[in-house]
Amino acid sequence: MENNRYVDKLVEVAGKISNQRHIKAIRDAFATAIPVTIAAAVFLVINYVVIGQIDGLASTAFGQFIGEVGTQVSKGTLDFLGVLITFLIGYYLAKTYDADGPLEGMISVVAFIALAPSVVKLSEEATTINASGVLTTSITGSSAMLIGVVSALVASTLMCKLSSVKALQIRMPDSVPTGVAKAFNGLIPSVIVISIFASLEVAIRWGTGSTVPDLIVTVLQTPLKSGFQSLPGILFYVFLSTFVFIFGIHGAFVFGAISGPILLQATVENSTAIASNLAPTNIVTQSFLDVYVYMGGGGTMLCLVIALFIFSKRDDEKMVARIGGVPSLFNISEPIMFGLPVVYNPIYAIPFCLVPIFSTLIGYFATAWGLVGHTIVPIPWVTPPLLSGFLSTGDIRGAIVQLVILVVGIAIYTPFVIISNKAAKKQATEVIE
Repeated sequence: MENNRYVDKLVEVAGKISNQRHIKAIRDAFATAIPVTIAAAVFLVINYVVIGQIDGLASTAFGQFIGEVGTQVSKGTLDFLGVLITFLIGYYLAKTYDADGPLEGMISVVAFIALAPSVVKLSEEATTINASGVLTTSITGSSAMLIGVVSALVASTLMCKLSSVKALQIRMPDSVPTGVAKAFNGLIPSVIVISIFASLEVAIRWGTGSTVPDLIVTVLQTPLKSGFQSLPGILFYVFLSTFVFIFGIHGAFVFGAISGPILLQATVENSTAIASNLAPTNIVTQSFLDVYVYMGGGGTMLCLVIALFIFSKRDDEKMVARIGGVPSLFNISEPIMFGLPVVYNPIYAIPFCLVPIFSTLIGYFATAWGLVGHTIVPIPWVTPPLLSGFLSTGDIRGAIVQLVILVVGIAIYTPFVIISNKAAKKQATEVIE
């Protein structure tokens, strides 16, 4: 009885949160972007799994052509997703204020770009140049999406509020076309909002000596510079890199500059120790994360996909699971992340953070207690689960540990799948009433 009351309360709270205008705008924006993320996932699978893993194919004319097509697709999808999502959030949020939407969406993008650095340092070997008028994928892609989301929420809200102030409206004669009249009506609010964001960027750059994106990355990365081999350290890293993904920030990309070299070196040290007939000493390696924590992608996503297939009664969730299931087998989670979605979802955010923690604990203690060998082989991150566990450890027990993690992860995700079904059913009932 207590459990039912708890579930009902969680459903009620989740329903209120999901119907809040700002959260709803974010959810609708990510839902609209599903075709883009799925197109990106398809070519990721083709490039990394088909072209990249078949010997000699990448060097053929066909392989090179398909590879370049995939690169172009990635540039137009994942590498530009931050801008697309920013526009959509601004658009959908404006709709909740009974505004038209396109102007607010555009101003949201302008505000987002205004926060980007005006000069970018480009380095090649020993040469460094300052390039102006450049937008890098670190700004336009998913790694800086938090800035875009905040920009859209603030800019679109300000636009709607300021546009309703009569003193800021420019009244045009009735003979002026409606579209032109609306454009002039939003002229002064547009100037004000854009000026606010541009001034904020300059103030932060002058005050801190750092750009807005760099400042955010620095604040997030600083706590991760040490402690990867300690259990508290790796748990903190896994939690933080997973937690930021809820807000659309790809944690593995953001923190990869720090974690990548350190954890890859740990893998190499294990390999060298084995070659010298010594016992490997590093429990946590890049392969450790890829094998035990990122099965199916961020949030140990494969567990959620399986839980959706088994326990979800929602047609929309099952459809997303069918479409995103194949990429998830190769550890590509974007179709599920943005299609279900998991980002900005108050129900799935909880298990999304919990499961990787349990995955890390299981993998860590299984290795520390000698139940499975250390990860000693660097493997491609797209290697499917179970096979990756065997290849990275050279031990069939690596695959068994992965199976245990999958079972535990499915058990954690399942109650939230059921809660998601109840929340959707309750919302449908309220709409009918």
